[in-house]
Amino acid sequence: MRLVSLSASAFRNIDQITLELGSGFNLIHGDNGAGKTALLEAIFLIARSRSFRTTKIRNIVKSDAKESFVRAGVATESGQVHALAVGKSLKGTSELRVDGDSVKRSSDLARYLPVQVLLPGVIDLVLDGPNARREFLDWGLFHVEQGFLEASKRYRRVLSQRAAWMKINQQSSFADDPWVDQLVAGGVQIGKWRNAFLLEMNDYFQNMLRLLDPSLSCSLAYIDGGYASSELEAKEKLSSSFARDLKFGVSHYGPHRADLEFRFNGSTARDIASRGQAKVIASAVTLAHAALLANAYDKKPVILIDDFGAELDEERRQSFLTALMSLDCQVVATSTEAPAGLLENTAQGQISVFHVKQGKLTLD
Repeated sequence: MRLVSLSASAFRNIDQITLELGSGFNLIHGDNGAGKTALLEAIFLIARSRSFRTTKIRNIVKSDAKESFVRAGVATESGQVHALAVGKSLKGTSELRVDGDSVKRSSDLARYLPVQVLLPGVIDLVLDGPNARREFLDWGLFHVEQGFLEASKRYRRVLSQRAAWMKINQQSSFADDPWVDQLVAGGVQIGKWRNAFLLEMNDYFQNMLRLLDPSLSCSLAYIDGGYASSELEAKEKLSSSFARDLKFGVSHYGPHRADLEFRFNGSTARDIASRGQAKVIASAVTLAHAALLANAYDKKPVILIDDFGAELDEERRQSFLTALMSLDCQVVATSTEAPAGLLENTAQGQISVFHVKQGKLTLD
């Protein structure tokens, strides 16, 4: 997939802006507060119908406006161009359109524009709790497993229905539980999908890790949340935890408790990696995720990078750029640095450079 064009109006500090993007590396540079990150946020909004910075619509709508609009032209691998549009109003309403037709679900947009994001807080993927890591895995599965989205929604519904049932059936036994079979069937399938996807991704992860920092040794493992690969074993787990589940009104085992583990120096990276090491690991797995989609499934994501090269010395910056260019994916990156210093020793023909100042855009 490739983002051909982007326009945004009344978005953050941007009154009106339009840009035509190159198929390779697109660098947006300017001072802090100029609107660089807002452009990445607008791309993310058109892809996911939400911001990566805030959950409050009033924060993305320009202060003197009542609604924001973002529009994009997206080219498929076959060259067909689709028009995507997202509108957000201060009333709390959203308008989503594909080729002029209204759509109801954000997933209808996401299928046309897969994006992968590298933000300054990318290390949270390694150092924080498991929610972000599960979401990270599931975003990839959404794009490669046709039945994953509905299976995941169905599993969450069953979890909620089981919790409601347990709340009003405190004297029940495991044999009375009407949700076990559905919970087990859905949970085991989700676990199998995640584990298979992670196994595929591990080779790409090792390759990216070698490019970014050959001295680091790290592997990926799926921690299944207590479910084994068979429904029988999963049912035994639920049976053993039924009294505790009933007491607290939640299911203690299942893929909703799973995790992606980074195994590092005989332990987990979350426990012992430095912030610098965690950043390399998180960057490597993010790029590996993109490489797997691009190479194994022919679904090249657009890679969004905020503050490109920050906190990296020249050698690591060039290694990072080499890893990025090896993906053959479209990249949109921001930086406060002038492009000559940032991209020296790089083929300029592959790079489109834009300058942003006070929400206004110029092509360098």
